[in-house]
Parts: sequence; structure tokens; C-alpha cells
Amino acid sequence: MQEGGRARVDRSKKRKRKSKKFLVYFPPYAIINLCTAAPAVLNVPGLLFYNLKAGVFFLSSFLLFFKRLGRAIANAFGADRINPEFKKFTLMHEVYILATVVTPTFVNTLLMRVSGTEDIALYYNFVHYIFIALSMLIAAKLLHHVTRKTVILIGVALSMVVYVIVLTCMDFVDSVYAVVAAVHGIATGLYWITYSDALLQYSTDDTRDICINFVGIFSGMISLFLPLLSGYLLDLFTDLTGYYILFGACGAMALLAVWLVTRLESEEIDHKKTQFMLVMKKVYTEKMWFFAIHMDFFRGIRDGAFSFFLNVLLFSIVSSEALVGVNTFLAGAVSMIASGIAGRIARPHNRMRLMTAAVALLLGVTALLFWQLNPFTVLLLSAASSFVGVFINNPVTTTLYTVFDHFPDSLAYKREVLSVSECYKDLGRISGIALIMLMPSGVIWSIVSLCILVSLQFVTVLFARLTLRTVRKNCPGQ
Repeated sequence: MQEGGRARVDRSKKRKRKSKKFLVYFPPYAIINLCTAAPAVLNVPGLLFYNLKAGVFFLSSFLLFFKRLGRAIANAFGADRINPEFKKFTLMHEVYILATVVTPTFVNTLLMRVSGTEDIALYYNFVHYIFIALSMLIAAKLLHHVTRKTVILIGVALSMVVYVIVLTCMDFVDSVYAVVAAVHGIATGLYWITYSDALLQYSTDDTRDICINFVGIFSGMISLFLPLLSGYLLDLFTDLTGYYILFGACGAMALLAVWLVTRLESEEIDHKKTQFMLVMKKVYTEKMWFFAIHMDFFRGIRDGAFSFFLNVLLFSIVSSEALVGVNTFLAGAVSMIASGIAGRIARPHNRMRLMTAAVALLLGVTALLFWQLNPFTVLLLSAASSFVGVFINNPVTTTLYTVFDHFPDSLAYKREVLSVSECYKDLGRISGIALIMLMPSGVIWSIVSLCILVSLQFVTVLFARLTLRTVRKNCPGQ
């Protein structure tokens, strides 16, 4: 009995010691310790060292608390199941997102502010998408001669070069917009064509879903809040000081991303020959591939212009970077909500109906601009575009992957198909921007061009339906 009682006493003492240890490390308790020690400073100057020690102890406890809190949050998203190599890749990728997420939005506003015209944003994005398409083809060939890590390194390093050019030519950046657009386009193409392959390399089959979601959550949060904060930063200054601060910080992040790329593990070089000619032959000799690839072309017609032109339109009405940041934040938030809704209601049997309804809804909202063009209607259109964009873009992606699922032989040239698909999508983006540029000047014609771009999405729906019909016809038993 005595031994049992002693054991209970020992356990109770251990629990008390643990609770005291927790309270010592919990910041509010540390604050109380510091406050109770404060009168000693007033009464006995010789005890100043004790209070300094208490302050240091409070700070270390505070940092330790948030470190543990951050680790707990990360583990809640599955970080404890991710291998160390993928954590290195994730860190590099998130720093890259920090460095580049504001570029598409605020390079446009910078060009418009320096030049005094919104047309330069159209020219910039036109050149930008041309070089993205070219870099996709270059990267696909390059990957058969150098490692994927090398291609990523080149892409990230060129992103840093973009900021060097902008910072050194800030006052006359409108005269070198083509150089900035070309370098930015090549950097974007080289990085993102290797992103999917890198996800596969640095993750395993049993953790791949967790890895993709882990990256997506943090990238989404950065993409949501950083443009908003950046817009308010730029609005604090009447001159270009805010742009110097913003792009200087982004350049530093790009430099850090370059260093993080060098810490990634390398892989063996894939010396297999590319099969672009085979893919192009199939595109123009087989109906299924013709519809599947050109589906992405028509999708790109709307996708490219709407990704930046609504911000341009908003900035031309109210010259405020903060408002552009708010618009980008709202668009990102609405897109995340739409993704959650689509995940619940979208199924293979109703994807095409949802896609058709999304195009019709977007066309109706776009037509509202004829009635009233003001910041509210532009913000409404931007939110609608982000919402229905999920129901347009996701079925296009799933339709292409349905082809891969039903025709396993096509996996042998999957990389080439994806590269060609991206190129056609960029060609669509270029065509959409060209349509806006060719329209007569004036607000009404800008609205007309937007309505035409949205109307062409019915062709995207048609080609998606024809792709699936051809798949069912060639694989009737599946």
C-alpha cells in the first residue's frame, strides 16, 4: 500500500513539474514573471541584471512558443509525412512564389504609370506570352541534354534578372518593356514546365497527394495576400519609391531562391529523343488529338486577356495600386471558394453542363459593362471570371487526362503532349490580346472585345465534348 501511495505521489509531482514547465514556456506566464520583476528595477538598481535576464527569457519563450505552434500547424497539413527532399523543394518553391507572384500585376501598373497609357500593358503581355511559348519548346529539348535542376536554376536566375533590369531602368522602363517581357517569359516557361516533373521526383506515391496539397495551400495564401499588401505599399508613395522597395525585396527573394535551388538533389539526364513531330502529326491526322489540343487554344483566348486586362481596365479608371491589389485578392479568394464548390458538385457526367453554364454566366456579367463601366462593375466581372474560370479550366484539364487514361500508349509521349498543349494555350492567349489590340480605340470596343473572347469559350466547350465523344467511340467498352 505504501509503495502504491508513493508511486501516486511521484506521478502527481511529475504532472506538477510538467505543468510548471509548460507555464514557464507559455508567453503570458513569462510576461507575468517579467512584470513582477519590474518593481525590483525601481527599488533596487543592482537587480537590473535579473530583469534583463527575465526579458531575454521572455523573448526566447515567445519565439519558442510560435516555433512550436508553426510546427503543429504544418504537421496538421501532413508535413510530418513529407520527406526531407520534398521539404527542400517546397521551401524553394514558396520563396520563388514570394519573388514572382506580384510581377504579372504590378509590372503592368508600373509600365502604365511611367508611360501614361494602358496600351503598353497589352504590348508587354503580347511579347511575354510569345516567349513563354518559345521557352516551353526550348525547355522540352533542353531537358534531354541537362538535368531538370539546371533548367529550374536558369528559370529562377532569369526571374532575378527581370528585377535587376526593372530596378536599373525604372524611370524609362517603358522603353525596355520588350526586353523585360522576353526575359520574364523565358524565366516563366523554363520554371513551370519543370514544376510537375519536380513534384514527381521529390515526392513518393504514398505522400504525393499530401505533397501537392501542402504546396498548394501555402502558395495559395501567398498569392492571395501578397498582392494586397503590395498594392497598399505602393499607394503609400506618390512617386516610384514603392516600386523600388517592392521589386528590390522581390529581387532579394529571387536571389535566395537561386541559392535554394542549388541545394536540391540532381537526377539523371533523360537522353531519349523528343517526339514533337509524332505529336504534331497526331494533332492534324487524328480527330481526338485535334480537338484535345485546340480545346486548350480556345481556352487560352480568354485566359490570357482576363488574367491582366481587367486590372488594366480598373487602373485606367482609378489610378490606384491598392485597388488593383484588392481586386487581385478578391479574385484569388473567389477562385478558392469556387474550387471548393467544384470539388463537391463536379462529376464526370455533369462537367460539360457546368462548363456551358459557366460560359453563359460570364458572358452575361461581361455584357453588364455596356450598361455601366465603373470600379464596381469591373470588380464584379473580375470576381465572376475567377469563379466561373474554375468550371471552364478544370474540365479542359480533366478532358486531356481522360485521353491519357483511355490510351495508355500516349503516356510514352506525355511530356511532349503537355508541352504542345501549353504552346497552343499560349498561342490562344496571344490571339486574345491581339484581338483587343486590333479593335478601334475606345471603352465600348474594349467591352466588345471582352464579349467576343468570352463567346469563343463556347467553342472550348464544343471541342471538349467532341474529344470525349471521340474517346468513347474509340473505347466503347470503357
